[in-house]
Order: sequence, then structure tokens, then C-alpha cells
Amino acid sequence: MKITQQYLALSFIAAGAIFSFSSCILGGTMYDPYNVSESRQKENFYYVPSAPNTPLHNQKNELGFSLMRISDSKYSGADVQASYMPGKHIGIMGSYSIAGSSNFVMYNRFELGSGFVTQLSRNWHFETYTGFGKGKIKNTHHTGNSKLNLTHFFIQPVVAISNENKKIQFGFVSRFAAVNFNVMDTSFNTDREPFSTTQLKSLYDQAFHIIWEPGFVFRFGWKKFQFHTGYSYSADFTNPDLYKANGNFSLGFFLRFNSQAAIKTK
Repeated sequence: MKITQQYLALSFIAAGAIFSFSSCILGGTMYDPYNVSESRQKENFYYVPSAPNTPLHNQKNELGFSLMRISDSKYSGADVQASYMPGKHIGIMGSYSIAGSSNFVMYNRFELGSGFVTQLSRNWHFETYTGFGKGKIKNTHHTGNSKLNLTHFFIQPVVAISNENKKIQFGFVSRFAAVNFNVMDTSFNTDREPFSTTQLKSLYDQAFHIIWEPGFVFRFGWKKFQFHTGYSYSADFTNPDLYKANGNFSLGFFLRFNSQAAIKTK
């Protein structure tokens, strides 16, 4: 009887040891691979395209203001835009955007520009703006952080069609941006996150990128207030493999004022 009891006790101990070992392999630390999964690494990204800033003014002293929600499958945020036409064919504009992706990415950017504006016909409008901007992207990786500073210069031609009273407007945007990436911080475990490491290394090796952002804007409403929607797509000519947000969908409203008309009224 004692032998049987000892045998049973040893069997239980052995079974427990096997179960514990199996748990470590299947559900414990040994199951968690040294390398972070690529799907988790792809929660982080390294560029966000701009929301199309298209004033579409056609009169001197026209002033515009937009407030929009911007989003893509990887992020969401807000964009504020302002514009003014101080001369018959001269326009200026500026914008600020901020966005994020859960707890993985934080992004912000501002830009300023000036351009040439002309009315091709009663219904057709052309404008082209050039300018510069600065931005930051902070990634929270599985094993640490990374930070990028971005400086860009852009040229943005737009052709738009509208009805005679400008209450409905549709514009085609073709924006080219020269972007310089400055890697400020890579304080994550580069051995455990090889995909992220490859992305940031590519920005070290080739900091200057040419990026094309074609898109459209559509506005409808009244003379001074219009609903706005737009979309731009991002294509990196320098490094097509750079992992980034591919699009920027914007939805909001646009306010238009004509200070010259207000002065004449007085």
C-alpha cells in the first residue's frame, strides 16, 4: 500500500511538472517570441499625407476658414485651415493638423504658402500654391519610442469647376512635396523590432523624399457657408516601401467672407 501511495505521489508530481513545462511553452514566456510580431510593428508609421488646402478664392480680399476632421484606416484627428486673397491674383494660406492612432502614434504639422490664382472662365478656376511646413511624428513601439521631425516644401496646382454663384465647387488637386526626414530618437529594442528598425534605417540612409499627393475637394452649400469633403492619396517616389498612412479623408465645413464687399457696403 505504501509503495502504491508513493507511486501515485510521484506520478502527480511528474504530471504537474509536465503540465507546468507545457504551460511555459504554450502560454507562458517561452511562447512569446523574442521578435515583436510584424502586425504590432505596423501599428506605427512614418508619414501622413496632407489634407488638401484649396482656398478656391476668386476675388480680392476674400477670406476663408475651414475646420475638418481628418482620418484614414490608421489615424484620426483634426485640421484647421485659413486663407486670404490680398490681391487680384495673389493668395496666401496656412494650416495646422494634429492626429493620432490609439496609443501608438502622435502626429502634428503646420504649413504656410502663397500662390497664383486666376479665373479661367465663368465656371473654371485655376490656382497653384507653393510653401513649406514642419511636422513631428512620435511612435510608441512595443519596446520603446521613436521620433521624427519632418520639413517639407510643396507645390500644389488645382483645377476646379463650379456653378456661377460658387455654391458648388469641385477641385482636382495634384500636390508634390519634397520631404526631409530627421530621425531624432530610436529608443526601442531594434533587435526585437526588425521591421521598424528597417524603416528608420531607410530614413537615415535616404532622408530626402519626393512624395506625390493627388486628390480632390468637393464643397456645397451657401455663399458664406459650405460643407466640405476631400481626399488625398500619398505615393512616395523615393521609397515606395516606406510604411506610412496612404490617404487623408477630410470632412467638415468651409466659411467664406469678402472683406472688400463689406467695405463697399459701409
